[in-house]
Amino acid sequence: AEEIIQALVPEVENIMTEVGSAGGWQSASVHTASIRLSLVPQSERLRGSQEIARALQPAFDKFPGVISRIRAGGGGFMMRGGQGGGDRLSLNIRGYDLSESAALGVQLKRLMESIEGVSDARISRSAGRPESRILIDRDKVATMGLSVSDIATTIRTSVGGATATYFREGGEEYQILVRYQEKDRLSSEDVMAIPIQTPSGLVVPLQSLVRLERSEGPLAIQRKDQQRIVTVSGNLSGTRDIGSIVGEFQEELRSLNVPPDLAIVFSGEWEEQQEAFFYLQLSFLLAVILVYLVMAAQFESFRYPFLIMFSLPLASIGVVLVLFLTDTSFNIQAFVGVIMLVGIAVNNAIVLVDYVLQLQRDHGFSLVDSLVTGGRRRLRPILMTTLTTVLGLTPMALGIGEGAELQAPMARVLIGGLISSTLITLFLVPTLFLTMEKVRFGRRQEKLDPAVEPAMGQTS
Repeated sequence: AEEIIQALVPEVENIMTEVGSAGGWQSASVHTASIRLSLVPQSERLRGSQEIARALQPAFDKFPGVISRIRAGGGGFMMRGGQGGGDRLSLNIRGYDLSESAALGVQLKRLMESIEGVSDARISRSAGRPESRILIDRDKVATMGLSVSDIATTIRTSVGGATATYFREGGEEYQILVRYQEKDRLSSEDVMAIPIQTPSGLVVPLQSLVRLERSEGPLAIQRKDQQRIVTVSGNLSGTRDIGSIVGEFQEELRSLNVPPDLAIVFSGEWEEQQEAFFYLQLSFLLAVILVYLVMAAQFESFRYPFLIMFSLPLASIGVVLVLFLTDTSFNIQAFVGVIMLVGIAVNNAIVLVDYVLQLQRDHGFSLVDSLVTGGRRRLRPILMTTLTTVLGLTPMALGIGEGAELQAPMARVLIGGLISSTLITLFLVPTLFLTMEKVRFGRRQEKLDPAVEPAMGQTS
């Protein structure tokens, strides 16, 4: 395998091979091995890690009797606590019955392989280890005056042995184990011929009291939230995002006959993403409330901050447009950029509204003159603020450098939101300001008593 890698992957820098169980979080069996490749920096190679993984898979499929899984390394392994082997798409089958969950796992694996964009599907539970179960006839044992414990102790002593005493000599201690000779306990027939003595002194063979059953025992039983689980996982290949794949998977699951005592729950990256989006939505709501309260305290009014907050929906126009033009999915990084927009996009509207109010209050400008003058004089500061922020985020938005593509969605969201909010704020906020003041002035005039107006005019 190492020779194949060196021949097909000239971009490899280091190869680390592990054979057998290494302990730790993901202790494997002795029949498994893993090879980790460290590639040269991205600037020194033409292929990405996903492309290299796809090129290696056909070469490893030629090994007879070997199941190979090749995947590109990715983030989120620490967040999942080492579960799922780093696979991005993962779901859990929860239920007590091991045979039912194993059968359903096979169906889900086939369904996962049929979905476009999913590769290398697997089931976490391996084939069971062959074992023999001794089933005791409790009624017959009780009739002879024996107990289940008597039968179990006799079998354990005969086959596994029991410590009778210890022999000490010269400061050394030796365990004396009593059990049948190896030739008398090799086969299942030998075990079934073990004599059992009843309290009445009658000796009967073990096979007259028990029944031997061949079966398979699980190598390990995984649990989550105190429930038995079987994990079906797979990698994502191509350009499809995990949201569209999970949506298609959920549609296919509706036609699947799931036993009533089993439940299918998506886990892994999808579960983390849904939890993260919930907390990000909460953070977005808190950010909007806090920004509004700060502006209300500074302006000493609830109207003008409400007017300024209209720039936030305008920013969403640029966010949607830039995500569409750059073919970027709305992920967690993009959501963080939206939360940052709450505090950045309102800056231009604050600068404009504050100066308009200053012109009215300190210089006696009329409503229309203050809006026209304020828009003209604050145009340059607003454009300077937006351009400096946009140009500063441009390298990140272009994904320049190692790992920069992870932060690119956040920068693109900020750029699109700032540009749209700035351009539309210069026109919409003054219009809303004028409309709001006219409506407020009209309501005030309606509340005045006509009989009092002449007197108020003479007094003024």
